Amino acid sequence: MLFMGLQSQAKNKMVKTYAFGFAASFNDSTVYFTDVQVLDSAWLNEKNKFLVSRDNYSYQLRDYLAEHGMPNRTCIICFSPNEKKAYKKYTKLSAKYTKKGNFNVKHLSQDQFRFKCITPNETQNAEDEMTKKEARKAAKVQRKAAKNAARPPKK
Repeated sequence: MLFMGLQSQAKNKMVKTYAFGFAASFNDSTVYFTDVQVLDSAWLNEKNKFLVSRDNYSYQLRDYLAEHGMPNRTCIICFSPNEKKAYKKYTKLSAKYTKKGNFNVKHLSQDQFRFKCITPNETQNAEDEMTKKEARKAAKVQRKAAKNAARPPKK
């Protein structure tokens, strides 16, 4: 029991991570890149090395752009615990948009936009999972009751 408790706590690990954001829109040819930034207290999933709550990081960039008159942007975050790999990803992605010349590439410096680290809330995740299980169970019971109600009575 104790081992399983320790194992469940070791799902996420705080790691210094390097990240940058990218935003594009289908409505125009302007794309945005943030600088590669150091996230001192980012959390990575130990199993698959994914950034925890990476969707919330991309929402930070999306919300910043919307506040500055550039709504409806599709935003992503690219990250790596290795600085060289992060810069390699940045160079590769930016080269796709600068070499063709069809895009208006704009850079957001760290003075303009900075990611805020997000702390995972594992108890909330566990509660959300329990709520989902309870909802599925309730839906199953309702389907079964509806199926039984639709049957003709036995003679």
